[in-house]
Amino acid sequence: MNKLTGFIVFPSLTIALCAQTKPLFYKGQPYGSESQFNPIYSFLNYTLDTLQVPKSFDDENLSKRWKEVQWNLSHPRTAIQMEGGLAAFVNRQIFPYRFTENDWIPNYSLHLLGGGMTWLKNAEWFESHGFPFPRLSAFVAITAAELFQEVVEKKSTWHDDEIADVYLFRPAGILLFAWEPFARFAADTLQLQSWSYQPMYASGWERNNGKRGRIVNAGENFIVRPNMFKSDYVKPFVFFGMTNLFGLSHRANATDSISWGIGAAVLEAKPTEMRLSGGVFWDRDNSLLASLILNGTDNMAARLNIHPGTIFGKSAWSPGVYVGIGDKFKDVNFGVTIKYSPLGIAGGKRSKL
Repeated sequence: MNKLTGFIVFPSLTIALCAQTKPLFYKGQPYGSESQFNPIYSFLNYTLDTLQVPKSFDDENLSKRWKEVQWNLSHPRTAIQMEGGLAAFVNRQIFPYRFTENDWIPNYSLHLLGGGMTWLKNAEWFESHGFPFPRLSAFVAITAAELFQEVVEKKSTWHDDEIADVYLFRPAGILLFAWEPFARFAADTLQLQSWSYQPMYASGWERNNGKRGRIVNAGENFIVRPNMFKSDYVKPFVFFGMTNLFGLSHRANATDSISWGIGAAVLEAKPTEMRLSGGVFWDRDNSLLASLILNGTDNMAARLNIHPGTIFGKSAWSPGVYVGIGDKFKDVNFGVTIKYSPLGIAGGKRSKL
């Protein structure tokens, strides 16, 4: 283990062994996205998130990419030098003092803020289900997810990308959310939540290598809606991930809210290509019941997700439903899942790029 690894990972492990406090993010509601949440569901959405951008990422040659990620993490100084040196690394990944790069944006939004919250939410799940050392268990789970995601992304990322993600922003996110005042600020003031998609296995999805079958509709999304207007009825709304939307959230009744946003969805990571997108969302007590995103990622004209507990009420067998319509309207996918399964089944076909 090199010095950089030890300097960053060991403090994170120490924090991970600390006692768990009152849950802030995992509520365990029997309906909506919260009813589906567990570490496997979280792992699938996080690791396969970038497959929404098929121009830049795919799940092929993973063994070769894993060796490349291992090498870069074992030789951080060399990996940084291969991409222009320390100054270029700082400008691209940490602080864009030259204003020429945008790689730092997902580092702060998805790895630091979203990743830190995901760690704590996993820890709260482990705690509520009686696992020993819940924060340590969550640390192991989300570190594995981070490493696997780096492998999936390796097709289109810099040599030093995993240095920033694994050694800097992931541990920093854990340390930040291990500090209860900030975690409480994120939960209560920012009202940070994860509104993930519902992963499905589609046997008819045609891949670029000629084979069929892929996990679809996986994606880790987050929202914030702070009470900036001093009103419980209208709040600013930000939805961020591979699709980034800005709008308003409107309280419909004592428990339900309708939110909407307009923004951009990522079509290609390097060089960055985006397109105008929009979405509408229905949640109950911060647990997402249904969402419709138009002109989004994965070359989809429309992506509809209805989570368990929305159809047939709180029944244990209330299904989760997914419908995806491609930019080519002949490309249609549909799928179902249940709250007890982290992976659903999808039918239909999608053409390769």
